[in-house]
Parts: sequence; structure tokens; C-alpha cells
Amino acid sequence: MVSFAHLSREERIGLGIAAAAHVALVAALVLQVRDDPTPLPVPERMDVSLASDVSLESTAPDPVAEAQAAVAPVLAPEPAPAPVPTAAPEPAPTRTREEPQPKPQPTRAAPRPTPSPSPSARPTAQPSRQPEPKPAPSSTPGGSRIGADFLRGAGTAEGDQGTPAARAGPAEIASIQAAMARQIKPKWSAPQGVDAEKLVTYLSWDLNPDGSLKGRPRVERQSGITDSNRPQAQLHAERAIRAVQLAAPFNLPEEYYDIWKSPRNVKFDRNL
Repeated sequence: MVSFAHLSREERIGLGIAAAAHVALVAALVLQVRDDPTPLPVPERMDVSLASDVSLESTAPDPVAEAQAAVAPVLAPEPAPAPVPTAAPEPAPTRTREEPQPKPQPTRAAPRPTPSPSPSARPTAQPSRQPEPKPAPSSTPGGSRIGADFLRGAGTAEGDQGTPAARAGPAEIASIQAAMARQIKPKWSAPQGVDAEKLVTYLSWDLNPDGSLKGRPRVERQSGITDSNRPQAQLHAERAIRAVQLAAPFNLPEEYYDIWKSPRNVKFDRNL
């Protein structure tokens, strides 16, 4: 028998409530079955007959005929290919052996007597050809703002112009002009003021073979002078001379020294 002495008061109350609930549930189910008037459905009767004789043949009204095996049709043999006519081989040409002919022996010619020079026959002197003077290349301005007579070449006397290098063409001259303007531009700074952008100074100078200055640059002329910028004209010329002095010695090709030794009428303005 189960002892409930070790259970506490709360556990005993809970156990009693659970037991009462189970009893009430069983009673409710029993009462529900008794009160339901609907009878349970009665299953239909099934007649079963046991046969002792079994027929070995099918008694179906239209038995299926035995399936026939599939038979592949017999194909006709492929026709044999027609023989290709072969051309008869051409007879090889017969080579006739030719007998080598003897080579003719070269005949030695008798030596000719050398004629002795007669005293009356004297060699005639041929006129020497003098080289024709090549035309001097025309100096065309390149990408820099330089006058048309730039790099003309100065002579020793007035009106005696030096001959430019014969190998220098328009492309070489334009390259030398651009190189000189490229070296002067960082040193040049135009003065500021009213109408100062209209001032233009033209300089000329001479150079040594190493690119150094031969004397002080000279002011050839000035243009664009007005009443407003006249006080700036002298400063404009001084800055142009200063730019040439700071750019020297120029780094130019030595083989074209006759081209760049005497720049003339180099234009200095705000757009140099």
C-alpha cells in the first residue's frame, strides 16, 4: 500500500484534486455513451464460395492472339561502284646519248706593240669646275614671335652679310628660333600699367660660338607708345635687355653657329 505520510499538505491537496478530476472524466464518458440513441451501423453480409475445380484454359470471350516477333525487312545489296577508267601511261621518252664534242682551244693573240708617245702630242689641260654657290635658305618664323629678319647673320662691314650654313633648312631655322625664345621666355617679365600691353621692343645682339653674349643687346626700335604708357617704355626696353643677359649663354647647336650668331629685331611684347 502506498504511504502518503511523507507528502506535504499542498501535495496531498493537489493529488486529491487530480483523482477527483479523473473520476469525473470517466463518469462523463459513461453517461455520454448511454445517452446517445444512434445505433452503431451493422456491416453487410458477404457470401464467400469456395471452388475446388480450377480450369487450366482461359474462358475469356475474345482471347488475345499470341504476339508475333518483329521481323526486319531484307535490304537489297548495294550496287557495286562503276570502275574508274584509268588512262594508259605515256611511254617514257627515250634519251639518245650524245657524244661530247671537243671544245675548241682558245687561240692566243699576238701581243700588240705599245705606241711610243710622240713629242708633238701634249696633254691638254681640262678646265677645273668651280662649285656653284648654293642659295641661302630663307628664314621663316616658327612658333615664336620673332621678326622676319631674325638670325640674318652680321658681316664685318656694313652691308656685308654672312652666308648661313648650307645644311640648315627652314625646319632647322624654325627649331633654332623656338629654342632661343624658349630660353628667353622664363627671364622676361613685361611691366604693368595703363596701355603697357601695347608696348613692343625690338632688340638685336651678337653671340660667341659658346652661346655667350658678345656685347650688350641693342634696342633697334619701339612701337605702341602712347601718352599713358610712355613712362613704361624705358622700363620695357631695360627688362628686354635684362632677359637676354639672364638667358645667356644660350644652348644652341654648334654646327649652325652661322645661323644663330647674330639675332636681329627680336620682338619683345607681353605675348612672348
